[in-house]
Amino acid sequence: MANKMNQLSIRFLVVGALVLGMLIPLVFVGGVADERQRYYAQAVDAIADSWGGEQTIIGPLLVVPVLQHYTAKSDDGEVVQYHRRLQRVVVPETLSLTVSLDHQFRHRAIYEVPVYLANISVSGRFTGLETEALIGRYDEVVWEEAKLVLGIQSTHAISEASSLKWSAAKLPFKAGTGHEWLGSGVHVSLPDNLEANVDFEFELQLKGTNSFGMAPVGSKSSMKIDSTWPHPSFQGQFLPDQYEVHDGGFDAQWSIHELARNLPSSWIVGMGDPNLHTTRASVVLHNPISQYHVIERGIKYGVLFIALTYLTFVCFELTTPIRFHYVQYGVVGLGLTLFYMTLLSLSEHMSFALAYCLATGLLTGLLSWYVHSIAHSKSLTVSIGVIVLSLYIVLYTLLKLEAFALLAGTSVLLIGLAALMYATRGLSERVIDDPP
Repeated sequence: MANKMNQLSIRFLVVGALVLGMLIPLVFVGGVADERQRYYAQAVDAIADSWGGEQTIIGPLLVVPVLQHYTAKSDDGEVVQYHRRLQRVVVPETLSLTVSLDHQFRHRAIYEVPVYLANISVSGRFTGLETEALIGRYDEVVWEEAKLVLGIQSTHAISEASSLKWSAAKLPFKAGTGHEWLGSGVHVSLPDNLEANVDFEFELQLKGTNSFGMAPVGSKSSMKIDSTWPHPSFQGQFLPDQYEVHDGGFDAQWSIHELARNLPSSWIVGMGDPNLHTTRASVVLHNPISQYHVIERGIKYGVLFIALTYLTFVCFELTTPIRFHYVQYGVVGLGLTLFYMTLLSLSEHMSFALAYCLATGLLTGLLSWYVHSIAHSKSLTVSIGVIVLSLYIVLYTLLKLEAFALLAGTSVLLIGLAALMYATRGLSERVIDDPP
């Protein structure tokens, strides 16, 4: 009996070593998944380069040249008058964006990438444009060169742009902002007879990928978004005050006060420019069914489920006269590893749920046939098939329950431990009762 116990101990050690050995093929499968993920990212970048990437609206902002006059003595002692030209930036008192995001899909090779078409209505009001308010310690405002600038990350993605309604005038947009601190975008040359308070509005149609956002430059900024995408992820420094997510999309509203955005009402370019690109309210068109992330998570559970399957085989060995060869354990482990490769290849051509069902069916059928060929026992074959099928139903649940994945995984381990305890509960009694 002691010899039998030694053999059983050796079997447990070898099976444990096989479980650890299965890490090697799992690492290779994980490498393939990472490679396919990079190909997908390249497809997203390629489509974004053509269609339009992540979009953030910055502005509109009023840029007015100002001249500072001063006198200084020249080298020969004469008093000479000089002037220095600077640019003053003024933010609107109110700024409102109403955005409609309609999503669609673009394809590159076998990859499907969600993109959007944004119809944007922008309106607002500039106040306090009296010359005295803008001059400050400067002597002259060059109104005839005043411009309204609007920062846009990907200007090549502009589909349509209406004229700017500036008070009673309608003015066309022109390409470029002319300012490195703002980046790419468009501008409008304004009339030189500016009023103290001016209302403005315009419409813009913009294409983009992944995310859309705004920099809340107004003293009072607001944004409303309605979209057909049902999986939003709100990001940036400001979350929406109200939002509703439904099967047909989502609606969200932001209202941002000037005290929250840490931005002055005006500033001189080159003298402590604020970073307009880091302060924003945005929404990401999150894709929850990206199969690569899900499969990567599944591979992390790979050793756990191989160990549970091996545990099932050991329990049958302890309760039946059937014994499996170590090579057969290895073959079963390779089959369990191949499940992830099968799932990865199928999910690139169909929905993840269908791919998972097919991969699970193929694996369960293959293992059931293999066990039947070894043991020639229908009851054992059915038991193994049911247990393996149950394990992969549990895995699917773990992949879907992201927030409770740790709790569910721990529960599975406890159930497996309880099964092992039950199967090994009589080993010590057999040693005691066994005659010398």
